Amino acid sequence: MIINVVYNMALLLSLSVFFATYPFKNYGTLQNHKLLIGFCIGLVGILVMTNPYVFDSGLTFDSRSILICVSGMTFGFLPTLLASLMMAIFRIFQGGSGMYVGLAVIAFSAFTGILWHSLRFKHACSQFQSFGWEYLLVGVINHVGMLLCMFFLPEPSRSLVLGKMIVPILVFYPIGTYLLCLLVFNQIHRLNIIRNLEDSELRFKTMFEQAPIGMSLTSFDTGKIIDVNQQYLDILGIRREKLLDLEWKDITYAEDLGISEKLNQEIKEGSNGPFSLEKRFVRSDGQLVWVDLALSVIELGRNKERNVLCMTTDISSRKTQEQRILYASTHDKLTGLHNRAHFEDFIRDLCSTSQLPFSVVFGDVNGLRIVNEAFGREEGNLLLQRIAEIIKTFLREGDYAARVGGDEIALLFPRTSAVQAEQMLLSIQEQVARILVMSSVHPSITFGVCELNSFNADINEGIKKAEHDLGSRKIIETPHIRGRAVYAIINTLHEKNKREELHSRRVSTLCAGLARVLNMDERQINEMKLLGLLHDIGKIAINEAILNKEGKLTPEEWTEIKRHSEIGYRILVSVEDMAGLATSVLSHHERFDGKGYPMALKGYAIPLQARIIAIADSFDAMTGDRTYRKKVSQEEAALELKRNAGTQFDPDLTRVFIEQFLQLDWEGLV
Repeated sequence: MIINVVYNMALLLSLSVFFATYPFKNYGTLQNHKLLIGFCIGLVGILVMTNPYVFDSGLTFDSRSILICVSGMTFGFLPTLLASLMMAIFRIFQGGSGMYVGLAVIAFSAFTGILWHSLRFKHACSQFQSFGWEYLLVGVINHVGMLLCMFFLPEPSRSLVLGKMIVPILVFYPIGTYLLCLLVFNQIHRLNIIRNLEDSELRFKTMFEQAPIGMSLTSFDTGKIIDVNQQYLDILGIRREKLLDLEWKDITYAEDLGISEKLNQEIKEGSNGPFSLEKRFVRSDGQLVWVDLALSVIELGRNKERNVLCMTTDISSRKTQEQRILYASTHDKLTGLHNRAHFEDFIRDLCSTSQLPFSVVFGDVNGLRIVNEAFGREEGNLLLQRIAEIIKTFLREGDYAARVGGDEIALLFPRTSAVQAEQMLLSIQEQVARILVMSSVHPSITFGVCELNSFNADINEGIKKAEHDLGSRKIIETPHIRGRAVYAIINTLHEKNKREELHSRRVSTLCAGLARVLNMDERQINEMKLLGLLHDIGKIAINEAILNKEGKLTPEEWTEIKRHSEIGYRILVSVEDMAGLATSVLSHHERFDGKGYPMALKGYAIPLQARIIAIADSFDAMTGDRTYRKKVSQEEAALELKRNAGTQFDPDLTRVFIEQFLQLDWEGLV
């Protein structure tokens, strides 16, 4: 009997060998071949049943109960059902008095194994059981059931079987079940570990290779790059073979090497991270790329070699945007110099006493308002830009420049005396004076300087003194400069439009003549002469095509040309010694009846000088040459003035102009 049991056990062990071989190298593959597995188990079972222990004719004992139970525990319902059916058919074929007992044992063993599989299989696979007492318990339960099946035997066979087989059934069979379970489930557990490792490795490799960010693995001890994914190679613009021959320090931007050294020191001191930092790499094409690095130290292999796993994101676009925002917040958009906010922050943190002598300079662009009014704000902005570019060329390392107002610029020169600063400023002024705005005006810039040469000096006091010095210099320089700018503008207008020049000179003569017959003093006569010359200075900002148009103006063109009196006013009011003329230039198109422009002044609310200009301007317009109409005689022009006296023109001044200046008979004009 023992020999038969050993033989049966050997056949069962062959099942575990079969289980460990191809194509069942992992449990997932095995589950895809359930019918094949059931058929194979059935064949092994039939082989076991061909060499049983024969107790009596037709009454045999073998280890099919172990095989079926363990198969149910391992493979579940379908394979076990197929194998059980095959063995049941074979047992029916064998026949004999023990056939029903044999079928009952097959059914009970299948039920026991399948029930355990549904309740405990996943737990058994996930947790390795070194002794597996649970398997022994299942073997005992299964074979207690086998003993109960013996009650299907008739007497006296039942008593003989129970008396002779109770010990083998309750001892050897459970032990056989236990040993086979250990063998099979240890194999399953080992294969699951291998499968999980392979899955983990595959997942890691897949994530590493297909990650949407750069991934790298580097040996911390040697500094050699072990592996990188394609995304990282794309960020760096480099081939894998070339990169793997380098170290990270070889492609790190020189200014950021200190960041890497600090990180390496932390890792040397035992920190494993995670770490986060931003740095720059030099791409293979020489361009810089900003990256965000997230790093951790991981230990791999039996020797626990320390490796650095790094996840890298290209943040160049974000950094560029940040730099633009920072630049915009600290720099003047027009000139590119620092702005006032940055200047105030800068001087608050500045230690000027460590850089003595220290020169503080404030500059003011002269006549910028005149340029804006005469030629438009675009020309004024262009002038500021050109002046800023000139200033930048003179700045040395450590010097500072900021636009602190519309036309004000602050300069700070460390380790520079006032004499040295004045030399630089003189060179700047000479270059600024070479600029020509609209072929008319040579601009200028005035500077005020303060030298700090004491360790107790206060930078804010230096700024105040530089501003005071600037104010003092502008009192002397600016009026003459602005006056020259006004004459440059009127000369430019006359050079561009000879008709306007002749008209202005004739109006100037007429205004002076009318002033004389009104018995004005010499100063007032000269003032009227100048007003006549400058009354249309605002036309410098009007489109030439409109000024020279032949024929009637459109409503839009007429609106545009009416702006010239306001523009002329703004030009003259910016010049201190011409500010008194500005109101008369502004009002020279007002009408006595209040229907003029730009303010619709009425009667004697219109300045006297403006009422004189209105008469002289209209008289010359009628008697002078025009491309769009013929000129008229003095008599015809005088008659037109008379007709509009009291509506368009001052009636008293009109009569004086006709009778005393033109020497015509007022009453005779009809």
